[in-house]
Amino acid sequence: MRNQAGDTRQRIIEVARELFTAQTYRAASMRDIAERVGITKPSLYHHFRSKGEILDSLVRPPIDQLEATIEAAAARPTLAEVRRHVLAGCIDVMLDHRATMALLLRDASVYGDETADLVSRVGHVTDRAVLLLAGPDPDWRRRVRAAQAFAAATDPISQLPDVPAGDLRAELLHGAGAILGLAPVPAEDPAR
Repeated sequence: MRNQAGDTRQRIIEVARELFTAQTYRAASMRDIAERVGITKPSLYHHFRSKGEILDSLVRPPIDQLEATIEAAAARPTLAEVRRHVLAGCIDVMLDHRATMALLLRDASVYGDETADLVSRVGHVTDRAVLLLAGPDPDWRRRVRAAQAFAAATDPISQLPDVPAGDLRAELLHGAGAILGLAPVPAEDPAR
């Protein structure tokens, strides 16, 4: 019985991602999700108390992975390695969770009162990545370049869903690295 509940919970999350993407987070209702999963609305509430809780369950794993990736990159011995690992790691996590990240980056209705903690975490992850990319004691120009590099590495993921992940990864690393003045990375990047 426990496994079946876990399967239903996972199915709810998958259906919610599809509906949030197709209709926006705000427009998709708990009733829509329950009907699409094939359960009653009270059964849905047995698994999730709110639509915000579903969104949190959907987005938490990639955000946790991004945080872990960034902290692992921070331990690298040189600034160039930190930068490469931040960029490659964030790109990899975002490509692995492409549909979820597209929802986060492209649906403004995700950002509301019931999702304030989620929004705060996303902001913290972005700020930490940009800080590491900027390096120690950066002036405002290096901070600008770091923010540009992070955006260049991550924003196109949601804008180019039809580009194969491997091809997109290589181009994102190349472009973001160029902004930071990093030497081109070999096709098989050790950060992967």
